[in-house]
Formats: sequence, structure tokens, C-alpha cells
Amino acid sequence: MTDKQVTKVIGFIYSIGAVMVLVGAFFRLQHYPYGLSLLFLGFMFGAVSSAFDISRLKKKIKRLEKQLHQ
Repeated sequence: MTDKQVTKVIGFIYSIGAVMVLVGAFFRLQHYPYGLSLLFLGFMFGAVSSAFDISRLKKKIKRLEKQLHQ
């Protein structure tokens, strides 16, 4: 996958997590079942996608710094 495609996939996963958090919060406010589960899964999707994106960007920064020093 190219860098642009990976960025799109990470953005899509992060968006899914954000929607899950919003729906989970709504469910919790309305006392519907599975609201806490949706909140938890949404936060987990967001955390995993953020961690993956941060590690990917750190690798890219290191690669660019190496190119700069050559």
C-alpha cells in the first residue's frame, strides 16, 4: 500500500471509532443496552489507530532525517 492509501485507511478507522463513541454516548444517555460497550470499542479503535499512525509518522521522520544528513 502506498503512504496515501495507508493514511486514508487510518483516517477511516479513526472515523469509525469516533462514530462509535458518539453513538455509545447517545446510548448511555438514553439508557439503551450496549452503550458502554460501544464507548469502549470506539475509544479502543481511536487509540489503536492513533498509536499506529504515530509510530508510522515517527518512522517517516527518522527516514527523512537520514536523507537530510546524507
